[in-house]
Amino acid sequence: MKYKYAYGRLGKEILRLRKERKLSQDVLAVNCNMDRSYLAEVEEGKANPSLKVLCKIARGLNIQIDQLFVDI
Repeated sequence: MKYKYAYGRLGKEILRLRKERKLSQDVLAVNCNMDRSYLAEVEEGKANPSLKVLCKIARGLNIQIDQLFVDI
């Protein structure tokens, strides 16, 4: 249960950062070389993203990976 909460918080932070940069899921997914539906699952806290995926997302958002975990 604790892990689902962390994935939910991580997903909300990715969503917040994406919207702050005015990127659609489609654009960020293309920038990250991943499927948009998987990105949606990550943002919804339904996926368990690997470190490699989180690095791609951070790169796509033009941030350091540690910024994804500031509020978690």
